[in-house]
Amino acid sequence: MPLIHLPAAQHAKVPWKNGLGVSRIIAGDPPGAGYDAVLWQIGGTEINADCPFSALSGLDRQFMVVEGAGVELKSIDDHGATRTHPVTAMHLPYAFRGDWKTDCRLLAGPVKVFNVICRREKAAATVAFLEGKTLAKAAGEIAIAVHLASLEAWMLRGPGSESAAIEPPQGPVLLIRIAL
Repeated sequence: MPLIHLPAAQHAKVPWKNGLGVSRIIAGDPPGAGYDAVLWQIGGTEINADCPFSALSGLDRQFMVVEGAGVELKSIDDHGATRTHPVTAMHLPYAFRGDWKTDCRLLAGPVKVFNVICRREKAAATVAFLEGKTLAKAAGEIAIAVHLASLEAWMLRGPGSESAAIEPPQGPVLLIRIAL
Protein backbone atom coordinates (compact mmCIF):
# COMPACT_ATOMS: atom_id res chain seq x y z
CA MET A 1 0.00 0.00 0.00
CA PRO A 2 1.43 3.44 -0.83
CA LEU A 3 2.39 6.10 1.64
CA ILE A 4 -0.68 7.88 3.06
CA HIS A 5 -0.40 11.57 4.03
CA LEU A 6 -2.53 12.54 7.03
CA PRO A 7 -2.79 16.37 6.87
CA ALA A 8 -3.17 18.13 10.21
CA ALA A 9 -6.09 20.19 8.87
CA GLN A 10 -8.09 16.97 8.41
CA HIS A 11 -7.56 15.46 11.89
CA ALA A 12 -10.89 14.86 13.60
CA LYS A 13 -11.60 16.78 16.80
CA VAL A 14 -13.02 14.37 19.37
CA PRO A 15 -14.14 15.19 22.92
CA TRP A 16 -12.34 13.39 25.72
CA LYS A 17 -14.35 10.56 27.23
CA ASN A 18 -14.72 12.62 30.45
CA GLY A 19 -15.83 15.72 28.48
CA LEU A 20 -13.08 17.97 29.90
CA GLY A 21 -11.19 18.61 26.64
CA VAL A 22 -10.81 17.81 22.95
CA SER A 23 -8.22 15.67 21.13
CA ARG A 24 -7.10 15.92 17.52
CA ILE A 25 -7.13 12.33 16.28
CA ILE A 26 -4.38 11.73 13.73
CA ALA A 27 -5.19 8.09 12.98
CA GLY A 28 -6.95 5.12 14.54
CA ASP A 29 -8.49 1.77 13.85
CA PRO A 30 -11.28 1.33 13.22
CA PRO A 31 -11.56 4.90 11.88
CA GLY A 32 -13.95 7.00 13.93
CA ALA A 33 -14.35 4.37 16.67
CA GLY A 34 -15.12 5.59 20.15
CA TYR A 35 -12.86 4.88 23.10
CA ASP A 36 -14.80 1.73 24.00
CA ALA A 37 -14.29 0.17 20.54
CA VAL A 38 -10.95 1.50 19.29
CA LEU A 39 -8.11 -0.97 18.61
CA TRP A 40 -5.44 1.75 18.45
CA GLN A 41 -5.37 5.54 18.14
CA ILE A 42 -2.83 8.37 18.04
CA GLY A 43 -3.53 12.05 18.59
CA GLY A 44 -2.60 15.33 20.18
CA THR A 45 -4.32 17.54 22.70
CA GLU A 46 -3.85 20.62 24.84
CA ILE A 47 -4.19 20.52 28.62
CA ASN A 48 -4.88 23.96 30.06
CA ALA A 49 -5.71 23.10 33.68
CA ASP A 50 -5.19 20.36 36.25
CA CYS A 51 -7.69 17.58 35.52
CA PRO A 52 -8.51 13.92 35.93
CA PHE A 53 -7.81 11.69 32.95
CA SER A 54 -10.59 9.75 31.27
CA ALA A 55 -10.99 6.15 32.38
CA LEU A 56 -10.04 4.04 29.35
CA SER A 57 -10.71 0.47 30.40
CA GLY A 58 -8.77 -2.17 28.48
CA LEU A 59 -6.46 0.37 26.83
CA ASP A 60 -2.75 0.96 27.35
CA ARG A 61 -1.62 4.57 27.06
CA GLN A 62 1.62 6.31 26.10
CA PHE A 63 1.67 10.01 26.99
CA MET A 64 4.28 12.57 25.91
CA VAL A 65 4.54 16.31 26.54
CA VAL A 66 5.63 18.08 23.33
CA GLU A 67 5.28 21.72 24.40
CA GLY A 68 5.26 23.39 27.82
CA ALA A 69 7.03 22.68 31.10
CA GLY A 70 5.37 19.35 31.76
CA VAL A 71 2.93 17.60 34.06
CA GLU A 72 2.88 15.33 37.05
CA LEU A 73 0.67 12.26 36.68
CA LYS A 74 -0.62 10.65 39.84
CA SER A 75 -2.23 7.24 39.35
CA ILE A 76 -3.78 4.54 41.47
CA ASP A 77 -2.79 1.24 39.87
CA ASP A 78 -4.56 -2.15 39.73
CA HIS A 79 -3.30 -3.03 43.23
CA GLY A 80 -4.32 0.26 44.87
CA ALA A 81 -0.77 1.60 44.97
CA THR A 82 -0.23 5.30 44.18
CA ARG A 83 2.28 6.07 41.42
CA THR A 84 3.51 9.60 40.78
CA HIS A 85 5.42 10.33 37.58
CA PRO A 86 6.68 13.65 36.15
CA VAL A 87 6.42 13.94 32.35
CA THR A 88 8.50 16.75 30.88
CA ALA A 89 8.77 18.08 27.35
CA MET A 90 10.35 16.10 24.55
CA HIS A 91 11.15 12.92 26.45
CA LEU A 92 9.86 9.61 25.18
CA PRO A 93 6.36 8.80 26.42
CA TYR A 94 5.34 7.58 29.82
CA ALA A 95 3.39 4.32 29.51
CA PHE A 96 0.52 3.44 31.86
CA ARG A 97 -2.78 1.61 31.88
CA GLY A 98 -5.92 3.49 30.91
CA ASP A 99 -7.74 1.61 33.68
CA TRP A 100 -5.73 3.45 36.34
CA LYS A 101 -7.43 6.39 38.04
CA THR A 102 -5.04 9.15 36.93
CA ASP A 103 -4.94 12.85 37.78
CA CYS A 104 -2.84 15.38 35.86
CA ARG A 105 -1.21 18.41 37.51
CA LEU A 106 0.42 21.06 35.31
CA LEU A 107 3.95 21.96 36.41
CA ALA A 108 3.99 25.52 35.04
CA GLY A 109 1.13 26.39 32.72
CA PRO A 110 -0.60 24.73 29.75
CA VAL A 111 0.97 21.89 27.75
CA LYS A 112 0.51 20.21 24.39
CA VAL A 113 0.71 16.44 24.51
CA PHE A 114 0.88 13.45 22.19
CA ASN A 115 -0.99 10.24 23.00
CA VAL A 116 -0.88 6.67 21.76
CA ILE A 117 -3.53 4.23 22.97
CA CYS A 118 -3.78 0.52 22.16
CA ARG A 119 -6.31 -2.14 23.09
CA ARG A 120 -4.49 -4.42 25.53
CA GLU A 121 -3.66 -7.89 24.13
CA LYS A 122 -4.84 -6.90 20.63
CA ALA A 123 -2.36 -4.16 19.62
CA ALA A 124 0.94 -2.79 20.93
CA ALA A 125 2.88 0.34 20.02
CA THR A 126 6.47 1.48 20.22
CA VAL A 127 7.42 5.16 20.02
CA ALA A 128 10.82 6.63 19.09
CA PHE A 129 12.21 9.72 17.40
CA LEU A 130 12.57 9.22 13.62
CA GLU A 131 16.12 9.49 12.34
CA GLY A 132 16.30 10.66 8.74
CA LYS A 133 13.47 11.04 6.25
CA THR A 134 12.54 7.46 5.46
CA LEU A 135 9.48 5.81 6.96
CA ALA A 136 9.80 2.01 6.92
CA LYS A 137 7.70 -0.86 8.25
CA ALA A 138 8.02 -4.57 8.66
CA ALA A 139 5.41 -7.09 7.54
CA GLY A 140 2.43 -7.13 9.87
CA GLU A 141 2.91 -3.69 11.35
CA ILE A 142 1.73 -0.13 10.76
CA ALA A 143 4.29 2.69 10.78
CA ILE A 144 3.32 6.32 11.30
CA ALA A 145 5.59 9.38 11.33
CA VAL A 146 4.24 12.48 13.11
CA HIS A 147 5.81 15.94 12.97
CA LEU A 148 5.26 17.07 16.56
CA ALA A 149 4.92 20.82 16.03
CA SER A 150 2.31 20.62 13.26
CA LEU A 151 0.85 17.10 13.75
CA GLU A 152 1.32 16.47 10.00
CA ALA A 153 1.63 12.70 9.64
CA TRP A 154 2.44 9.93 7.15
CA MET A 155 1.38 6.28 7.42
CA LEU A 156 2.43 2.98 5.88
CA ARG A 157 0.15 -0.03 6.37
CA GLY A 158 -0.38 -3.24 4.50
CA PRO A 159 0.72 -6.86 4.59
CA GLY A 160 4.33 -6.58 3.42
CA SER A 161 7.50 -4.73 4.33
CA GLU A 162 7.94 -1.38 2.66
CA SER A 163 9.49 2.06 2.96
CA ALA A 164 8.89 5.54 1.59
CA ALA A 165 10.61 8.92 1.69
CA ILE A 166 8.83 11.69 3.59
CA GLU A 167 9.44 15.45 3.65
CA PRO A 168 8.38 16.70 7.09
CA PRO A 169 8.91 20.31 8.16
CA GLN A 170 11.93 21.07 10.34
CA GLY A 171 11.68 19.77 13.88
CA PRO A 172 11.22 16.52 15.78
CA VAL A 173 9.31 13.67 14.16
CA LEU A 174 8.03 10.66 16.08
CA LEU A 175 7.94 7.16 14.66
CA ILE A 176 5.09 5.03 15.97
CA ARG A 177 5.08 1.32 15.14
CA ILE A 178 1.87 -0.58 15.82
CA ALA A 179 1.86 -4.38 15.90
CA LEU A 180 -1.46 -6.16 15.62
